[in-house]
Amino acid sequence: MRLRDLTAAEASTVRESFLVWCDAFGVQLYDWQEEAFGEALRREHGRFKYRVAAISVPRGNGKSYAGAAVGAWMMTRKPRAHVLSSALGLESAAVVLNYGRDFFREQSGVELMANAIRIPSTGSRWTITSREHTTSRGQHPDLVSYDEVGWASDDELFASLLSSQASVDDPLMLIISTVGRRKTGPLWIVKTLAEGGDPSVFWWYSQENRSPRISADFLSRQRRILMPTQYAREHENAWVEAADSFTIAADVDAAMGHGWTEQADGKRGVAYNYFVDLGAVHDPTVICVGHAEDGIIYIDKLVTFQGSREHPVQIPVVEQAIKDLAELFPPEKIRIESWQGLASVQSLGGLGLPVELFAPTAKAHANEWPVLAQRLTTRTVILPPHARLREELLNLTYEVRPQGVKVIDKGKIHQDHAVAVRGVVAALARPEPEPFDLWQAGDHLYGQDIDVVQKIHDQDLDERSRSGEEQIAGACRQEGYWWP
Repeated sequence: MRLRDLTAAEASTVRESFLVWCDAFGVQLYDWQEEAFGEALRREHGRFKYRVAAISVPRGNGKSYAGAAVGAWMMTRKPRAHVLSSALGLESAAVVLNYGRDFFREQSGVELMANAIRIPSTGSRWTITSREHTTSRGQHPDLVSYDEVGWASDDELFASLLSSQASVDDPLMLIISTVGRRKTGPLWIVKTLAEGGDPSVFWWYSQENRSPRISADFLSRQRRILMPTQYAREHENAWVEAADSFTIAADVDAAMGHGWTEQADGKRGVAYNYFVDLGAVHDPTVICVGHAEDGIIYIDKLVTFQGSREHPVQIPVVEQAIKDLAELFPPEKIRIESWQGLASVQSLGGLGLPVELFAPTAKAHANEWPVLAQRLTTRTVILPPHARLREELLNLTYEVRPQGVKVIDKGKIHQDHAVAVRGVVAALARPEPEPFDLWQAGDHLYGQDIDVVQKIHDQDLDERSRSGEEQIAGACRQEGYWWP
């Protein structure tokens, strides 16, 4: 239907009901969108029932699309209507505006510009603003559509946009966002006001993925890739404790609270995985040994060698310790993480031990840290009580970077024991992927296993870290040792 096709009676009804407007113009909404936006935009006695309305759902459920439909409706409600879209930046604000263009493509007399939509015959306009609060001053929009406010670094823009509507008759601020890192900021304030009984504030919140486009397979892949706290925020729309922490005390204490202690020797018929993090002076050398049983990963042994400037850790001593442990805990795989670990790999490999050199690249770390975090969260890893390991785990935080997750220690406590445990858990939890010929893959990646897609996605990242890695790789291959 076109705007000019409406009768006077139809136009009056459309102006007063967002859902009627959607029906008239063939805008299809999910059930949750009808429920949430229908109430958020309720009109009583010719005015909006709510001054501020916030809708919070997990990522990918169509909140921005529905928000754009609201903007299109507001543009047609009355002459000289002003819709202002804002987000974390101009590009993010343009996402909603781009959805809005789709609603007007078949309408004559509508100007679709790069950063605005205008209807010259009525004087209505739809513009976007940046995250700098000063750029919104002097504007008085009828509708403010603020996307992803939960991730705003401060409340300056929120306060400026809210104040800008002080002189507007019948204004509405519509907030659409997933939750942020912490229980502070504009989204939390709106939630608190609504739950506190403020009649001018509406809050609609869901942790469910109610879009048919969000499949169980997709969520399963996301759970494998993301840190547990990331997954909880993005796909469960949950505020989480210590949002940037690698893990929480309850999960670490649960892992150490089973009465499991370090073992004197291994079980007959069980193959063990080793991970060795080599240090010399400031950082200790840590050997971790573990095995998997009935879906649970057990850490059997943690051996620490602490050196000093006067007496650094002696690598032959470490190698002898690995040999002794191999007699007690028959190894399936021994991985040594260190650029200077090549000599130990060669020495131990010469004895017939299944030893590999593990390259500590950003991609490798990004792949392995989430595995340990998920095992702690799901309570499927059992640790012996170990004060230093506990301190290290609780001292870790993470950042999300283009290369993936980067885990860092935020104090003086380094992550040596945590690294060794991570290596064993990742090896036991992630089976070796089937060989895959990248050059035969073509463009048919949809539906492929996430490991396949990840390999292709990370090819350029491999190139960036190859300068130092190639030296070790070349040496390993020259000596006949396997290199991943």
